[in-house]
Amino acid sequence: MLPPDGSGSVIAWHKAIQQSGRKMRLDISWKLDRTQKFFNIWNSNADSMRTDQDLNNSNQPTFVSWEVVQRAFDNYRQWIIAGLEFFDHLNIYPDMDNLLVGNNATITGITDAQRQTVMTHYIGAGANLIIGSDLTHLDKFGLNLLTNKAAHDVADFTAQYPMQPRNPGTGGQDAKQLQAWIAGPAPNGKAVVVLANYGPDLGQGGFNGTSTGDEWVSASWEDLGIKGTYSVHDVWNNKNLGKQKSGVKAKLGPGESVLLTLTRA
Repeated sequence: MLPPDGSGSVIAWHKAIQQSGRKMRLDISWKLDRTQKFFNIWNSNADSMRTDQDLNNSNQPTFVSWEVVQRAFDNYRQWIIAGLEFFDHLNIYPDMDNLLVGNNATITGITDAQRQTVMTHYIGAGANLIIGSDLTHLDKFGLNLLTNKAAHDVADFTAQYPMQPRNPGTGGQDAKQLQAWIAGPAPNGKAVVVLANYGPDLGQGGFNGTSTGDEWVSASWEDLGIKGTYSVHDVWNNKNLGKQKSGVKAKLGPGESVLLTLTRA
């Protein structure tokens, strides 16, 4: 059995890596204490930290289910809220497990829209982008998700400013079926916004939503904690959405999301 307090081992591994003079990452896992005392140890000594248990299906013909993906998103929500309660800036990155977006639904187990939403959330979170797909059967859509230059540029930004939840209409941080997230803003005003419709809660999403149809997801600047006029760009569709003075919105079906960049106009 593992000891109840493994923090000493994490510190020892960190020191050993430093003394080796070699470049190595220290990824720690799982169900680690997120109170301030221990989060400070993780933040100071490790490169990344698991936010959830394994995502992959066991003894199933597909890699992952949407129910488990919903759980992963909510576990990240809890993780980032806990971390930013204690720190203005996190030195540690979230490890949301392998990225299972490269293959079609027959292999992966989720739709193209859901695959894009998974990629969007991993990028928005500044999470490890470790491919878990079958590299011998990548499809065109999955290859674009994994190699899209504009999306990688967003990942560079969110590595410094991981996204935080902002409930549409209130700016709160609860689990919601219709959710908004913001990464940043940076000192120059740049920000990244994600709008999502997770579909009905399949049992582990934490939000208990039941809507199965298309929904408008709207987030005002007040919800997101920003002010001013912003030029908005849809990353995945490579489409400029013009200057927005009060907020952003999108009509999204279950499992759909949008990844937006905001720059001061």
